[in-house]
Amino acid sequence: MQALIVYNIEVLEKVDVILGQLSADEFTNEQPLLFGSSIGQHVRHILEFYECLMGNVKSGSFSYDHRKRDLLLETQLGKARGSVAHSSQMLSTLIVDKALRMSSELPGEGLSSQQSTTLKRELAYLADHSVHHLAMVRIALEQTLPHIVFPAELGVAASTRNHRTR
Repeated sequence: MQALIVYNIEVLEKVDVILGQLSADEFTNEQPLLFGSSIGQHVRHILEFYECLMGNVKSGSFSYDHRKRDLLLETQLGKARGSVAHSSQMLSTLIVDKALRMSSELPGEGLSSQQSTTLKRELAYLADHSVHHLAMVRIALEQTLPHIVFPAELGVAASTRNHRTR
């Protein structure tokens, strides 16, 4: 459990390193390489998933599909950085795994699915989900904002990093 917590905090720290270097315009400008979305939109998406899970650990029931959507997270660097700090702090308070119940929407009107999951499983998912979005952000940074410095492993899955070192 502790290794997953540390890994998620490290992922969020990478987000913060990027945010600390972006101007407001760079954060919010549409990126053709991101199909017209902005770096801010990808960051918002990452952060909302953390906020959704962390905000519902006590109740034990959540839905990423019905998460609170906060457009300020994609338009205000300070708000995004505050969310990174808050999620990292919440992660650091976790101690033990816990059974959770997740609801997901399915294609079609009113179709949904209920799943049993665990906090540990969702932490693994959040890290992978974040790395996936950071891979897209990395492409935009490399191609359009080359002055931004980021870790070499940004957007590279843990399994790929481990495989490369073998």
